Order: sequence, then structure tokens, then C-alpha cells
Amino acid sequence: METAIWRRSYISLISSERPVHNWRGESVQKKQAESKSQIKLHTQSAPFGLCPKGLMLTQAPSSIVRSRNSRNHTMNSGGSCLSASTVAIPAINDNSAAMSACSTISAQPASSMDTQMHSPKKQERVKKRIIWGIEVAEELHWKGWKLGKETTRNLVLKNRSLKLQKMEYRPPKTKFFFTVIPQPIFLSPGITLTLPIVFRPLEAKEYMDQLWFEKAEGMFCVGLRATLPCHRLICRPPSLQLPMCAVGDTTEASFCLDNVGDLPTFFTWEFSSPFQMLPATGLLEPGQASQIKVTFQPLTAVIYEVQATCWYGAGSRQRSSIQLQAVAKCSQLLVSIKHKCPEDQDAEGFQKLLYFGSVAVGCTSERQIRLHNPSAVNAPFRIEICPDELAEDQAFSCPTAHGIVLPGEKKCVSVFFHPKTLDTRTVDYCSIMPSGCASKTLLKVVGFCRGPAVSLQHYCVNFSWVNLGERSEQPLWIENQSDCTAHFQFAIDCLESVFSIRPAFGTLVGKARMTLHCAFQPTHPIICFRRVACLIHHQDPLFLDLMGTCHSDSTKPAILKPQHLTRYRIHLARGLTLYPPDILDAMLKEKKLAQDQNGALMIPIQDLEDMPAPQYPYIPPMTEFFFDGTSDITIFPPPVSIEPVEVDFGACPGPEAPNPVPLCLMNHTKGKIMVVWTRRSDCPFWVTPESCDVPPLKSMAMRLHFQPPHPNCLYAVELEAFAIYKVCARNEREECGVSARSLSGWVGWQEVTEGSFRLHPLRARLSLGWTVTPMGLSPPKLLA
Repeated sequence: METAIWRRSYISLISSERPVHNWRGESVQKKQAESKSQIKLHTQSAPFGLCPKGLMLTQAPSSIVRSRNSRNHTMNSGGSCLSASTVAIPAINDNSAAMSACSTISAQPASSMDTQMHSPKKQERVKKRIIWGIEVAEELHWKGWKLGKETTRNLVLKNRSLKLQKMEYRPPKTKFFFTVIPQPIFLSPGITLTLPIVFRPLEAKEYMDQLWFEKAEGMFCVGLRATLPCHRLICRPPSLQLPMCAVGDTTEASFCLDNVGDLPTFFTWEFSSPFQMLPATGLLEPGQASQIKVTFQPLTAVIYEVQATCWYGAGSRQRSSIQLQAVAKCSQLLVSIKHKCPEDQDAEGFQKLLYFGSVAVGCTSERQIRLHNPSAVNAPFRIEICPDELAEDQAFSCPTAHGIVLPGEKKCVSVFFHPKTLDTRTVDYCSIMPSGCASKTLLKVVGFCRGPAVSLQHYCVNFSWVNLGERSEQPLWIENQSDCTAHFQFAIDCLESVFSIRPAFGTLVGKARMTLHCAFQPTHPIICFRRVACLIHHQDPLFLDLMGTCHSDSTKPAILKPQHLTRYRIHLARGLTLYPPDILDAMLKEKKLAQDQNGALMIPIQDLEDMPAPQYPYIPPMTEFFFDGTSDITIFPPPVSIEPVEVDFGACPGPEAPNPVPLCLMNHTKGKIMVVWTRRSDCPFWVTPESCDVPPLKSMAMRLHFQPPHPNCLYAVELEAFAIYKVCARNEREECGVSARSLSGWVGWQEVTEGSFRLHPLRARLSLGWTVTPMGLSPPKLLA
């Protein structure tokens, strides 16, 4: 090891006359003076070639100024980082391979930010103090050093007073810290002095020393400390106060976990309920900080004060703690009804009730409830309506399933009523449940569903008599008296009937009226009657009776009137419609039948054992519509029936017409009837024979024909037929007797549906269906 040779060298700092800046920033002229204005330092060469022979230090020109953001970096034996006002000029010997720059003392103007970095990764702030007008650091700290390698830190002294400061200093006691040879220091007001301190470690341990300064007022020291690389995490701030929280609610806050050590550090948090730390584990590089979020979700209303511990270091044996403080309180939620009406209270007056009133089916009504939070914490809540039912089956709904009411504020929540069941009073319960220990509020919700109220101007349209080949038309309005939108459709939309209604379907908004046009255009000189159903969405069907009489030059049947239809229905209830008019006339003459006060036929009272004569009963509209005689279940036995009720011609290969389908028309009455079919000239379906007589309790064979006019089309029509009793001419002249009784043998109408024709057997399918409805019951149902 090379022997340390101390040599003394003299360094003179010669200041020429030039402008300098004092501590106030004023420009002054300084002249060369004696020892007060001239700093003369004598330095000795340090061991291990710290200051080589021939090294001279001179003061740099004043134009070189340290920038505001400049930093002091570590220096080693390979080169020294000189201050901005000092330049080192070494003399290089031929035998020297490398030279070490000598640390110097320099005087320079003060900078606004004198910060120091001990590591390239991180800047460390030096704590400073002012002693007797001198601003100086409390301690110089060396970190990240290596064995046998010199590291230099600069100690900055600044004169904060208004007088010239004179001081001396003593070198460190240990051989690991050294500086230039101590000399007297003179500092003018506002002037800064940089004193380099060199640290050369020889062992891997911590080093401690002091650098003493002596003034006339006394002595003070600056600590010198060198530490080994270590793990160190600190929490900033050391304690955390979380916001006040309601029981069952959640609040959060955050703090900073900073790695102030020299090594990458893995950490793990240890905490207790009801606190949560996110992230609970992690890795921090040196100089890196992490935001730790603390969530607080209390279950009881108490004051919490716990300590969370962060374990880190080798084997997680080191720890850093933070104090967590929080207060939990019970929230309170007051429920009231916004825009309260008199119906919003039950009979006892104790139950909260929300009454929606009458709401049209398909519409939605809205009412609001008010939630008030008088407490000092948030009030979270949940709202449930019929939790056991499916959402599509619920008549009441609340889109706000959960929410929070802030302290002292009010929140309005909407409840909707959208009924789906007609003419039903719906009752349900709405639960408003605050979080925590607060009790829930039960709100009773009530609403009534109303449908459309569609009515006709008249329920019977009498066209009286019309000449053959003419057309009669009468207006009829349909009205919706409710504010609910109504959709209607008449069960007659085929051109094959002698009656027609246009439009046959439509929509009626609330409180609206529409004019319908009913027409009668007969094809044979007979009496015609048809009962048409008007189907209404969300309402029972309505029935419209259409009647008219057709006269020709040779045939003039009795004119059909509404009173005849009334008597026919009474006879239907009394079981007399299956008898022809001549038999009824004979029984009336033989006193086997009598007439009531309205002129209707009846069995004599003595034969009924003093029982009143039956009247035509009230039949619910839906029952009348479905049990119209086209199915196996009927209200009254049909006088006439036909088989089959539906015909499907299938796929027609063409171009020849398909084979006719046989029909069987049965007469269930005890009289002879005449059947007449209605046919338009362009109809692809027709029945032969077009008119025929059927004996009592007998059947007649007929044929249904289909001739498609165009290929690749689907055809569906509704065929109509009328039947009357065939009686003698004498009885036919009796208007009130014979004509009214003749209705008992009247066949209703026949439907032919679903017909198609195609040229190629693989491209389309031909089908045809038809039904027959007996007279006097109800019209055929619309086919889908």
C-alpha cells in the first residue's frame, strides 16, 4: 500500500477589481484588500493521491453562474465535480497514469434552490438550519457507496446576516472522512461557501463522524454519516382519518407508501375488519411511492381506531405502521308520498298507501315517493317490489333498485303502474330498506286496470227491402269512450257475403269516433240475416245484426224487421225453431200453443205446471263467440249443419282444375228447407247445386269446386248460404206470423278458406278450408 505523503501547498485566490453582487443583489465594486477581502487557503495534499503535485486552484470568472435546477452529484477519485466559481487545473506527470482532482473551497452567490442528490435515482433533501447567521446543513449522508471508492459530498455554508462572518473548522476525527486543510473562512453577507467532504470506506459498515466549526459566539458541528443499502418504507401521513360513514355503507381514503430505502422492497399489509387495504401486497422500487386505498365498511355504529401494519424487508421482519381512525353512525331515512292525494291512506290510517287510480290497459302511470335523509351520514337504500315474481308479470315496477341519499338532502323515486289484466284491482307492497340497522318501510301500492270502452251507434242495421241487383248502404259509427287506445276487427272481411263493412278493422284512440259504412247487395230474392262479431283487444266482443230483404220482379218475400228477430230468439229459447211455420200454425189453432203478451208462441201455462215461459237468456259475449255452432259444444242445437267444415284442396299441379270435394248438408228440422248459395262471378270457389230443397231430417249431397285463375297464388274465401222453410203461399203472406217463423229454418253461412294453385308440384301448395255456421247463433270465427 502506498505510503501517504503530506505536502503543503499554498493556494492564493487573487481577486481583481470587478463588479460582484452582495446578498441583496446590488452591484458593488470590490478592491483588493487585506485578509478581510482576500481569502488565502493553505491546503495539504491528501493521502492516496487526493491532491497531486503541481495542482493549482484558481477562482473562476464571475460570469459562470450555477443554474437554478443544477444538482450536486457524487464525485470519486477519477474526477471531482467543482463548484461553478472554481476551476481545477491539474499538472500531469509522465509517470502518473491517472490523476485525482482535489476538492476545493469556493465562494459563490447563493442559489434559490440548493438541493442535493445522493443517488442518481432519487434526490434527497438536506435539512438546513441557521446558527449565528450561518445557514448550514444538519447532516451529510452518504448512501450507495462502494468499498475503496471515494465519494464526495459538498457542505454549503451561507451568510444570512448583514455582517462579515469569520470562522474556523476542525477536520473529521476518523480517517474515513477528510477535507481540505482547515483555514480561516471569511464570508461576506449573502455569500455561499462550498466545502467538499470526501468519504473513503474500507469496510462494509456504517460510519459516523462530525465536522466542527468555531466562531466568536461558540462552536457548532455538522454530522457526517454513511449507511449501508437497506429496506425502508414509510407511510405518509403516519395516521389517517376516514370520513364519517353510515352502517352498511362504504367510504374510502388513501395515503402514500414511500420507499425511502436503497433496495427494491416487497410489502404485505396486515389489517383488521372493517378496513380493507388496496393493494394488499406489492413491490416498490427505490424512490417509488404507491397510493394505498383504505376502504371502511362498518357493521356497527361505533368509533374505530386500529393500526394497520406493513411488513417488508428480508423475511418480512421490518414493519411500518399507520393509525386508522373512523366513525360509524346509523343512517335514517324518512319516506313520504310526493303530491299526496286523499286516497293515499288506508281505512285505519296507519298504513302508507300509494294509490294509482284507474289506468288504461297497456298504458303506464307514474307516481313518486320522497326519501329524506336527516342524518349526518349517507343513507344507502334498496327498493324491492314482488321479489318472488317474474319481472314481466309485475304490474308495479321501480327502476331505482338502489341508491344513496346524501346527508340532509331529499331524493324522489318513481314508481310505475303498467297493468296487463283487464278489470282487475292490483295490490302489492313496495319495500324501502335502508342499509344497516334502520328498519324498512313498507308501502302499499294499489291500482285498477281499465280497458277500452268501445260501443256501436246501433247493434242492428236494417236495410229493409232492396231490388235485385241494387246496393244499399247505411252509416254506422263506432266510438271509444275510454282514454285507452282500442283495436277492433269485424269478423266479416270477405267479398263473398251479401253484407260488407268498411273499414272492417282499425284503431280508435281515446275519446275518438269513427264512421263505418255498412252495405247490402243481395244476389237472390230472399230474406238475409247475419250476426257479425266485432273483436276488440282488451274488451269483450260486440255483435252487430245485419238484415235485409231482396225483391225481384217475380218474387217478393215478406220484409224482415227487427221485431221478427226478437221473436225468433224467444222461440229459440223455448225450443220451437226446429218446427216449420205450418206445423206451428196448426198447433196454434189446436190450442197446443199459445201467444204471450208480446205475440210470441209458447206452450200453455197449464202444461208448464205454472212455470213461466222461458226467455232468451243472457249469453256472455266470449261464450257466444266461441260456442257459435261450428264446434262440438254449442249453446243451442243447430238447425242445419254441413260436413266437412274445412276443406283443403292441397297442391294443385294444374293446369286442370282439381276434383270437386263432396259436401253433406244435413237438415235437423222437422220441415222442408230451401238452401241458396251466394256466389260472385269471379270467385274461384263455388258449390253445386247453387240452390236445392232438403227434406226434413234428411241430408243433401253437394260438391265444392275450385278453379284457380292464376298460378303460384294462395286462395282463401268465405262462402255464404241462406236457408228458409219452404211453406205454402198462404202462410208466406202473413207477415207477422209466417215470416217470423220462417227464421227457424235459416242456414247461416259457409266458409271456404286456404286455396292455392301452382304449375309445378314442388313450388307451392294448394289448400282450401270451409266451415258452416247454423242460422241464428253467431258468425264464423276469423281464420288465421
